[in-house]
Amino acid sequence: MIDKVGAGVAAAGRVGAGVAAAGRVGAVLALASAVVHAAAVDAASLASLAMTGMALACLPCAWHLWRSPAPRVWGTTVGLDLGMLAVHAPAAGGHVHGGAAGTAQLGTTQLGVVLVTASLLLGLAVLGVLAVRAAAGSLPVPAAGEETPRP
Repeated sequence: MIDKVGAGVAAAGRVGAGVAAAGRVGAVLALASAVVHAAAVDAASLASLAMTGMALACLPCAWHLWRSPAPRVWGTTVGLDLGMLAVHAPAAGGHVHGGAAGTAQLGTTQLGVVLVTASLLLGLAVLGVLAVRAAAGSLPVPAAGEETPRP
């Protein structure tokens, strides 16, 4: 399904303005997720290597969502969001011992889950809209005065 939608977008040579705007929102969410991962870095913890890696992993998604939010990019983002929720959601609702540091870590985790959930819902909405447009034959979207090219 994503390939069919992607072919339509590629044939159009561009994405619609709404998809591009959603891509910008998705990119900001990915950057915010990188900041949350970076905030969880603790110089005394080996787990900080993983947090640094996760912060860096958010950046390519942000770049692609900002520059060219094609269906394949949205599909990848949705898949990664599902993986992050599977890993982090149990920790966000968990019980943490350790005083103020543990409470701060829990707050960061919960914020990360909120950001990932927002990104997931946005990605699913965009893919849904693109799939409906493709099924209705409205992709590619012609510019004013152009005929709709057929695959």
